[in-house]
Amino acid sequence: MQHHVLIDTVRYIIAGLTLVALTLGAAVYSGYWPNAGVPSEALQSAVPFMLGFLALSFVLAISLPRRIPRLIFLLGLFPLLVGWRIAALSNLEWVALFAAAAFVGYIVLFGIIAVIGLRAPADQQPNRITTTYSAIQLGFIRLYLGLDLVPHFTEKLFAGPGPRADDVKAFQALGISDALPFVVVAGIIELSAAIGVGLGVLTRLAAVLTVIYLMVATVMGHHFQLGFIWATTGGGWEYPVLWSALIFSFVLGGGRWLSLDEVISEHVTLPGWVKFLMGDTVSHTCTRLEK
Repeated sequence: MQHHVLIDTVRYIIAGLTLVALTLGAAVYSGYWPNAGVPSEALQSAVPFMLGFLALSFVLAISLPRRIPRLIFLLGLFPLLVGWRIAALSNLEWVALFAAAAFVGYIVLFGIIAVIGLRAPADQQPNRITTTYSAIQLGFIRLYLGLDLVPHFTEKLFAGPGPRADDVKAFQALGISDALPFVVVAGIIELSAAIGVGLGVLTRLAAVLTVIYLMVATVMGHHFQLGFIWATTGGGWEYPVLWSALIFSFVLGGGRWLSLDEVISEHVTLPGWVKFLMGDTVSHTCTRLEK
């Protein structure tokens, strides 16, 4: 019971901070915050997306079942990150500040989920092994690698014409004349990759497809021709290959700890081919809270 109270306390703090960010954003959009310094063009296109993602994050943080805090963490965090990024790109500093505070709350929630799992005796978790430090480490790495794509697809799809125009110019510099469709397609792929790898949805398949995308982007960006060191002018192939190699490692085991694959496989009977695309969904555990 004390675990439930702790989860509820954290989730309500997160939801409250997100609601404040949402309210401030709505004040800008409605004209009650006229000195926010946001260009009118951004107000017309980016801010509605920001409000939508922040509202979705708030609703999910409040409504998802507390007995499965992994869902609160994964599904509430993702739209918050997108809304936070749009706020930062739109120069909405106060909105971004409260979104950042809510993000800190999710970090705390991550720690709570990990600690409860580590303390849960193995005999209280039938058909699963105890949460280990290595499982938490791999989960953290996967989350970071996947969610690192959030700023990329947000700029291409949701942040308005300004950031998207910068991406169009970057694609045109690579010799692509009609670059806008390529930017949009790249944004959709990155959105799918962030969900697949970061949230752990069909993680094995997502890892393969994400690596293919990163390699194509590396070739199109001429990074292999610029040498190894990423700090080289134009960027060598060190960073994208490192990123790809780390993501590819999840082809072996899948999402496992703190992934949606994990949650789904525990509550739904799935055909074998779906489990194969997920990867290993047995060698990890839910927390004692969710037993």
